[in-house]
Amino acid sequence: MATAGSKMDLQLTIQTSDLGFDYDLELNSWQQKLQAFRVFGTKPKERLEGGLGLGLNLITQFSSGDEWLAQIPKQYLTVTKAFPEHEYQLLWLAANSEQAAQLLLMRPLLLVLICEQYPIDNDKALALSHLGQRDILNELGYDNAKATLKFIDKLTLKFERDVELKFLKKLLDKRMCRYKIFKHHQTINYVTISLDNRYPFLTCTKLGHAIANDKNLKRGSLRACLADTITLGLALGINEPAKRIGQLSSLDELERLHQQWIDLRNDARRVASRPRPVDADTPYPQLIPNEPNIVAIENYDDHINEGIIQKHCIAVYHIRIVAGHYCAFKMELPQRVTIGVKVNKRIGMLELDQISGIRNAIATNETREIVYTWFERVKKTYKQRFNPESELRSTK
Repeated sequence: MATAGSKMDLQLTIQTSDLGFDYDLELNSWQQKLQAFRVFGTKPKERLEGGLGLGLNLITQFSSGDEWLAQIPKQYLTVTKAFPEHEYQLLWLAANSEQAAQLLLMRPLLLVLICEQYPIDNDKALALSHLGQRDILNELGYDNAKATLKFIDKLTLKFERDVELKFLKKLLDKRMCRYKIFKHHQTINYVTISLDNRYPFLTCTKLGHAIANDKNLKRGSLRACLADTITLGLALGINEPAKRIGQLSSLDELERLHQQWIDLRNDARRVASRPRPVDADTPYPQLIPNEPNIVAIENYDDHINEGIIQKHCIAVYHIRIVAGHYCAFKMELPQRVTIGVKVNKRIGMLELDQISGIRNAIATNETREIVYTWFERVKKTYKQRFNPESELRSTK
């Protein structure tokens, strides 16, 4: 229960002793700088050093609570109600400092960050609130560039979740300055920072923007779809599935990719049930070295998987690859293609046989130019390393 004094001093006592504490809380009025005390039975009362750790909406449950809240300027209550854990301390700072009061109305997040750092030390919090805004950021361990304040002003958060502050503190950390990645955003909502925390590969992508701006989005379903798609990609042996997802432009494209990989996974399981050839465990000859974006298919399982993913018949080359008469490669960017190279071991010659996209799609001009340049380079290297005698012996 709570009791109030006269209308002039509007002192409020919250009888927390009824809740098992060994003291009651005494809250003075706005005019008395919202000073608060712990009141013990026979002992002298003690000044409350920091915040209450609970929202002032609790006060309305007691008699005279509404009256006590009404004497606090409404504009401050409007701002602080989004931060119940720090509400009393924020108001205390505003009541005790004109500079803190201005900061509460101008950039309340800075004052909230101060309370996050000093929740039980009003004096330190008050001293910090008297610094310039960039100095406050620096003292708290955050990047203090002008860009930081611009980032804060773009936020449209409602702070309905505890994790919102957690995400923001991580973004502002001066060791990483992750917030800078949002410099081209006009506004930044909760979905945007939540995605960046969990799926950073979506930040500043077309798909990321589509997700952040979809007001009808069901976040639970999205998280499940993203997690499932990444898991499917890894299971299929797709190189950097997260990067592939980040190249999408819309939620529809994400759903189509998710379904496509489900189909591929189901196809892979059907293939796995077929009898394996006797030489299935024989490693493929490494006649041409790998490069970062063009990687050799190294064994039977990898070979079969490539045919499933790309929906073409590269798998029929298994016998020729094992014999050293053919090499197959996969390339991810700028287009996902399979590359086939014929090998003439008698004369040390390589011949580019195919550049096949999904379902044998024709490669783009950009892709073909990259493959041609790569092939001319490896062809010369192979020719230089060619030893006719050893090759002839290997074919006998």
